Amino acid sequence: MGLATKFEKELEKLFRRQTSWLRQAIGSNRSGRQHVFNRRKVKPKLRQLGELATEILVRRRARQEFRRVVGGKRQWHVKRGKGFGIDVKRKRFKRWYEKHIGNKSCVYVFWSRRKCVYVGRTLRGKGRPAGWFDRVWFQPVSRIDIYSVPRRSEVPKAECLAMHLFAPSENKYLPSVGSYTKKCPICHSTKGIDHELKKIFRIR
Repeated sequence: MGLATKFEKELEKLFRRQTSWLRQAIGSNRSGRQHVFNRRKVKPKLRQLGELATEILVRRRARQEFRRVVGGKRQWHVKRGKGFGIDVKRKRFKRWYEKHIGNKSCVYVFWSRRKCVYVGRTLRGKGRPAGWFDRVWFQPVSRIDIYSVPRRSEVPKAECLAMHLFAPSENKYLPSVGSYTKKCPICHSTKGIDHELKKIFRIR
């Protein structure tokens, strides 16, 4: 079953639960126990619909938008002849970073083979990825992907899109955004959908 079809089915189930008493009152609904429509029952359903909507948006829009806002991509392989120990690896990474990235604004993605571990960002060289080498979760990291972002105002947007796309295990929150920055289209659309669902299925 496709995600859009699943969203439609769950939306219909929730609507039928909301209108159960009305349809039963006029005899268009089968007799039996009336469906309960309260916060405890409905809130998880609304959350599920919101998550489905986000996943649909990510599949349809996130990758295309991410490719639009980023420039080039560079990779640094952690365990490919880079020496032993965190200090040695960090020193070699910094040398490589200065040569290939410098003070560019960018989004970086830590990978442990095919599993995304962490997504971060730099603004004109501030907050570089070498600062994370001491973390416990860095030990299994095998590759760092670095995407340059030509427009500084789109760096938080690119970071948020990367988090939607790659689902990092160590990021606990979506990135902060400033008043000058471009907004993530996935978050913007999801908020609109959540607002509309809460307005349709209003509960006390």
